[in-house]
Amino acid sequence: MHTPVRYITVTAPDGEVIGYAWGSATDVGWIHRAASSSSAYKAGMEWCSKVQDAHRRGLAPAGVLALFSREPGAGPVTEAPDLDTVEELARVVTPADDQRLLDQLKPADHPAWQELAEAFDALTDEDRAVKWGGGHRTSSGAIHVRFPIYSEPLMRAVRALWDLGAVTPEYRWTGNPLPQVPPSGRLDPADAVRAATAVLRSERFCDGMIEDAVRTGLLDAVADSLRAWHADPAIARCFAARRSGAGTGHGTPAPAAVRPGAGERAVRPRQTVFLCRYCGAGPAADVAFRAHRGLLFVLGFRRMDGPMCRVCGVAVHRALTTHTLCWGWWSPLSLFLFGPLTLVRNLLAVRRVKRLPEPGPGTLGERFDPGRPVHRRLRAYIALVPLSWLLSLIAAAVIRGG
Repeated sequence: MHTPVRYITVTAPDGEVIGYAWGSATDVGWIHRAASSSSAYKAGMEWCSKVQDAHRRGLAPAGVLALFSREPGAGPVTEAPDLDTVEELARVVTPADDQRLLDQLKPADHPAWQELAEAFDALTDEDRAVKWGGGHRTSSGAIHVRFPIYSEPLMRAVRALWDLGAVTPEYRWTGNPLPQVPPSGRLDPADAVRAATAVLRSERFCDGMIEDAVRTGLLDAVADSLRAWHADPAIARCFAARRSGAGTGHGTPAPAAVRPGAGERAVRPRQTVFLCRYCGAGPAADVAFRAHRGLLFVLGFRRMDGPMCRVCGVAVHRALTTHTLCWGWWSPLSLFLFGPLTLVRNLLAVRRVKRLPEPGPGTLGERFDPGRPVHRRLRAYIALVPLSWLLSLIAAAVIRGG
């Protein structure tokens, strides 16, 4: 039986989705993104603690989500048919996730690339054969634990992967399945980093993982894939385009990389986040909208930023602009400075949003409702009260001066 849940999407300031806080009728929880960065994972641990602490203090699940949906980086409360749907969102791997792993590798002109090629080219079938030691009973009666004995050429190849940066803490291998060799024999370059990290780190906890990777061809596929990517970075762009086109990523293929000349460092492509942080649709523009409230000498400011699609951006603009028109005039500083400045900045931001085409399907939840235009909202005309008052003061001053 599928139980409906509600959730909020939490994003980092750079637009990366950290994870999802969810709530059912009786319980709350947190789901990390499996492919998120190490910094996002740490931020997710803090969110997990906050969400669970609020529930333990007696706040109902719906109240927990409503409370934290107002936090910076949190999206609106969204309904899902079941928890599996939210977990499926958390398994999404974006081109930005792939690029973060590739950025851990050494520059194109680093000697580690040459060492990787020489180490794997020198391997023979005999070098790949693994013997096992131990397993015998000692004089004390204890049985010595069996352990693999790897040849020196094979360990040289393993060290080359470490030195290259292919084993990285940016990939949480314990929470992800081990990549398998596809029928083509060529891994996605980022998957090659994932496989190298999973195999070589897990060897420290489970003897024989390197032997399994050699026997299945995974270790050679890792090296071959990284060497092919190093020789032609366009391969990485092809994989990124295929992933994005398949609908499994939150982004577009990265721009073309610059091929390095002699003595130059490779310029790696960078992923630009362009999906709406509120509904997950694209295209989106990275904009910020503001609201201001001025009550005598008490000033208040609010900001909503991040990539926004055309629909969500217009909705945020209308809501915050109407709020400013209603409440942003009731102090001297607000009347002459902060109120007009906020309106102008919002106008410039919404022009960028309106130039976008209509967004595609959302992946994070329902879009904001733009509602009525600002000029058709009664609250927007409350600004006429202080403006009329100002004009009357000016008129009175002119009359007295005359």
